[in-house]
Amino acid sequence: MAVSSHTSRQHPLTGRALWLSFAAATTGTFMVNVDSSVVNVALPVMQHQFALPIATLQWVVTAYLLAITGVLPVMGQLADRLGRREVFVVGTATFIVGSLLCALSPDFEWLVMARVFQGLGGAIIMANVMAIIALIFAPDQRGKALGLIGSVVAAGTLAGPPLGGILTAAFGWQSIFWINIPFGLWGLWGSYHYLPHFPRDQTLRAQRFDWQGAVAFLLTTSFLQFGLANLHNWYGVALLVLTAAALYLFIRVESRGEHPLVPLRLFKVWPFSMNMIAGIFYWILMMFPAFLIPFFLRDELKLSVGVIGVSLFPQALTMIVVSPWGGTLADRYGILLPARLGLAIFALVNLGLALVPGTAPLWWIWILLAGQGIAAGLFSSPNSAAILNSVKKRDTGLASSLMATERNLGRAIGVGLATEILSVLWILAGLGPSPSHTNPHYASWFLMGFHGVFWIAIGFAVLAFLTTVNPGAEKSPPLPGRGGRL
Repeated sequence: MAVSSHTSRQHPLTGRALWLSFAAATTGTFMVNVDSSVVNVALPVMQHQFALPIATLQWVVTAYLLAITGVLPVMGQLADRLGRREVFVVGTATFIVGSLLCALSPDFEWLVMARVFQGLGGAIIMANVMAIIALIFAPDQRGKALGLIGSVVAAGTLAGPPLGGILTAAFGWQSIFWINIPFGLWGLWGSYHYLPHFPRDQTLRAQRFDWQGAVAFLLTTSFLQFGLANLHNWYGVALLVLTAAALYLFIRVESRGEHPLVPLRLFKVWPFSMNMIAGIFYWILMMFPAFLIPFFLRDELKLSVGVIGVSLFPQALTMIVVSPWGGTLADRYGILLPARLGLAIFALVNLGLALVPGTAPLWWIWILLAGQGIAAGLFSSPNSAAILNSVKKRDTGLASSLMATERNLGRAIGVGLATEILSVLWILAGLGPSPSHTNPHYASWFLMGFHGVFWIAIGFAVLAFLTTVNPGAEKSPPLPGRGGRL
C-alpha cells in the first residue's frame, strides 16, 4: 500500500508537462469526491421514483463506499506490480463505464450494481493518485503538490451538493452520473498521453501476492456493512459474528504472512490505533447529516431538490475556510486543543439537530451545517497529523494508505448506522422497520427517528473525544497543506 521503494528512480517532470500530468491525474480525484457527495441530494427523488424505504435506498451510497473500501488495499500494490500509469488509466476507464451504467440504470438493482463497478474504478484512482503526484514532482515541491490535492478534494466535495441539486432539478437524477463522462474522458486521455511510464517494483513482482489477506479483508468489511444494515434482524447479528471471524482470519493471515497486504505493525503503536479509531468516529459523524438532512429538507421543510443542494453548501464552505486554522492551531498548541474543540462543537451541532423542530426555518439548518463544517475543519487536519506523527517517517506512505481505507470505511459505516438507527427506533415505536414514505404521518415519524439518530451521534462525538490522543515520540512532518484529510 505504500509508495514503492523504487519510486526514487522516476525523474520528476517540469514545466507544462508537469502541470498537464497533474491536471490529468487529479481529474479522477475530483470526480470520485464529487460522487461521494452529489448522490445524497438526489436520494429523496430516487425514493419517490423507486418507491423504496430509506433502509434500502442507502445502498446507492453504501455500495459505492463498500466497493472502494474492500479493494482499496489491493489497488496500490497492483499498480506497483503491473505499472502505476497503466493501472491508473484502467481505473479511470472503469469509473467512466461505471458512471455510464449508473446513468442508464433501468431499475434500482441495476443502479446498485453499477455503483459497485464505479466504486472499483474509484478505488484504483484513490489508491494511486497521491503516489503519482509524489513521483512526478521534485522532492522540494511535493508538499505543495499534495496540498493542492487537498484543494481538489475540497473543490469536489464543495461542488457535489449544489451540482447534484441543480442537475437533478433540471434533468433528473441520471444527470449526476452523465456529468462524469466528459470529465472522465479528459482524465482518461490526459492520463494516457501525459503521465510518464513509472518503473515497476521488481522486488514486489517477485513476491507472492497476498490473496488470502485481500479476500479476508473484503469479507470483513462486507460482513460488517451488511450486518450493521440488518441489526434489527437475527441475520444481522449473525453477520456481525461472521465479521469477527473474518477479522480474526485477516489478522492471523497478515501476522503470519511473509509479505502481508496490510502490515499490522503500525496498529501496535497505541497513538496510531487510537487516532485511527477517532477518525472512523469522525466520518460517522460526518455521514449522519450528509445522508439524512436531504430527507429532512424534503419531508419536513418541503424544499425542492435544487434548493436542497444549495442548502448543503454552508458545511463545505466553512470547512474549507476553517481547515487551515485547524492545522495552524495544531502546530502552535498541539493536536488535542483543536481536535477536541472540534469534537465539542460536533456535540453541540448534534444536540441542535436532535432538538430541531420540523417547522424550523431554513437559516437554522444553515447555522447547524456551518457549525458542522467548523467542527470538521478544526478536527480533520489535527487528526491526520496525529496519525502521521505517530509513526516513523518510513511508514508515512503506509499510514496515508490506511487513512484512505479508514475514511471510506467510516463513511460506509455512518450511512449504514444512520438507516439502522432509524429502523430500530421505528420498530420500538410500533411502526415496523420501514414505514411507507407515502403515509400522511410519515413526516412526523421521520422527524422522531431523525432526532434519535442525532442523540446517538452525541455519543460518537464523546467516543471520538476519548480516543483522540497525543502522537508518540516518533515525529513526521505535519500534513502537507494542512487543508484537511486527503
